[in-house]
Amino acid sequence: MSLMSQLAGHKSEYIDYDIKSIVTNLNNILNCTRDYGSFLDNFGVSDYRYLSTREDIAKAIIEEVDQNITLYEPRVVVNEIILVEEDKDLRLSFIIDAVLRNNGKPLKLFLAPVADRLQVKL
Repeated sequence: MSLMSQLAGHKSEYIDYDIKSIVTNLNNILNCTRDYGSFLDNFGVSDYRYLSTREDIAKAIIEEVDQNITLYEPRVVVNEIILVEEDKDLRLSFIIDAVLRNNGKPLKLFLAPVADRLQVKL
């Protein structure tokens, strides 16, 4: 944020921009296929078609999403990633309960599959 914006008191615009930037970065990270989209170790999410149960897939996704946020989104601290119970057996959705590292403000994100991609929303 520029010095003039800080002096003028435009902090809410900066916070909104920061959160949008975090969501954009998470979408980029989580929509990258692990070991194919980046030279960075453990960047992205694996393909889970080989896992047989919904619970196994959910557990693997939660572990990789947590690991990716910890490694590649330093502005966020994850408290918990919760599987959302869905009526449809083939659909997995998650709530990411986190806080912003710089000010401790809570951040709740919704992670859902959309057309073979994961989408993070506020």
